Amino acid sequence: MTHTETSRCCALGCRWLGVDFSGDHQQWRAGRTKSNVWIADVRQEGSEKVLCSLIRVQELASDDETPPFVRLVELLRSGEYDAAAIDAPFSVPRQFVTDGSHSALLARVGAIELTDKRPFPNGSAFVKAIAGQDPPLNPPKPLRRTERFWLSTGVNVRSTLWAGARGGAAMTAACITLLHLAGRPIWPWREPAAPGLLVEAFPAAQLRHWGLPHQAYSGNSPEAAAVRDQILTAVGQRLDLPERIVAAAAGCADALDAILCAFAAIAVTVEKVAHRFEPTSEMEGWIAVHD
Repeated sequence: MTHTETSRCCALGCRWLGVDFSGDHQQWRAGRTKSNVWIADVRQEGSEKVLCSLIRVQELASDDETPPFVRLVELLRSGEYDAAAIDAPFSVPRQFVTDGSHSALLARVGAIELTDKRPFPNGSAFVKAIAGQDPPLNPPKPLRRTERFWLSTGVNVRSTLWAGARGGAAMTAACITLLHLAGRPIWPWREPAAPGLLVEAFPAAQLRHWGLPHQAYSGNSPEAAAVRDQILTAVGQRLDLPERIVAAAAGCADALDAILCAFAAIAVTVEKVAHRFEPTSEMEGWIAVHD
């Protein structure tokens, strides 16, 4: 995107971010050229919503010495967007929020001592800090209500407190650390009355709700590429996808997921959240999906 194109988008007002996230600290290294952490920037242009940029976290503008994780913290802390949606859990099952406060949970995670120059705790340290014991827990893979709902629809979910193979603990530790450092209002604990709201997204759930393929679109196989093309065709009915940008999503599932995350941010601000149960958990949070 040229400077002129960027300025044209920035002057339009409404802005939503989608962040495809990672709990792997190596993906956040400054020199990582193929990081799986992507950021989609969607703006309102007249009556259309336009994908204005799609970049890896390492490409965020900042001083070269600023670590990519901190760059994302700074972007979110600025509040210069209506909502930003992140593909990672924002909380843990309610029985582990022992003081009943999500803000206290964030502070507790923020107080975990970091080692090996990691920007966030590893999964095992996170589980021990939250549950008071080393993993695995008993049962080993507790789920939040929102995760149980999507599991019932056939979407694969990961436990926020499982630190084993294909666990969600590292991702949750990274995301809650980010939330703590960003210091922004978080949905559903805060409603979208002001800009700079943070929202939990889940691309597989979004695709499932829209009746699109929600798995088997990652990788370099022709079959995976064909599924990504199918998804992008459907997304293009809802969002202007400039060809100069969309090629990245056609070639990478993580980039595509960042675009899908932006719809969770839009859903909350325009009040089109699907499957929102009342009362929404005050401790566990809720995955936002656009209707």
